[in-house]
Amino acid sequence: MCGAQPAAQATVRGHEGMIIVMRFLKRGGSFCRTCGLATYRRMTSDTLLAGWWGIFSFFITPVVVLSNVLGARSRFRQLPPPYGGWRPPLDPGKRLLRRLPVLLILTPIALVLLAFPTLLVIGLLAGDDEPVRVSVGDCVEGHPEEPGQNIEAVGCDSGRAQYRVSGGDSCGPTDYLLSVDHWAEGQSGLCLSPVS
Repeated sequence: MCGAQPAAQATVRGHEGMIIVMRFLKRGGSFCRTCGLATYRRMTSDTLLAGWWGIFSFFITPVVVLSNVLGARSRFRQLPPPYGGWRPPLDPGKRLLRRLPVLLILTPIALVLLAFPTLLVIGLLAGDDEPVRVSVGDCVEGHPEEPGQNIEAVGCDSGRAQYRVSGGDSCGPTDYLLSVDHWAEGQSGLCLSPVS
C-alpha cells in the first residue's frame, strides 16, 4: 500500500448481507503493519455493521470476522513498525473494540450473554422464601388483606401482635381467611381475628 518494509502477504475479508443477496469482499496484497491494521480494522468494522442483513449472512459474518482476527490481524501484529515507504501509510484509526459499529453489535450480545448468569445469581440471592406457618392460638402481624398475605409470626404478649389465629368454625365477619400456604401441618380452615 505505502511501500514500507517489512511487509506481509495477507488477505483481509469482508461481507455484506443484503436480505436476499450477499457480497463477499477481499483485499489482498503486501501490507506493512500500519496499512494492514488499517485495512483489517476498516473491513472488519464494515462487516460487523453491514454483514448481518441476510438469512445466510447472519451465520457467515462471524466466520469472516473470526478469519480476519486469526488470519490477517495476527500476521500484521507480528510485524515490527514500518519504515521507508514512498507515501504515508494508511491511518489505522481507533482500535476495533472502540469503533461504533463494533459496540453496536457487541453490546447487545454481551447483555444477552450476561443476562442468564445475572438472573441466576439474583434468584440464588433472593431465594424462595418459605411462608410463615402458624397454628390455632398463634399471633401474627402484617397485611392479610394483600395477595399472598404478607404476615410474620410474633408473640401474643408483644405489642406487635395484630391478629390471632383461630379455627375456621369460629371466624367472624371482620376476620380474614388464612391462606393454605400459612397453615401448619395438621391444621385446616384457619382465620385471622383482630387482637382487641
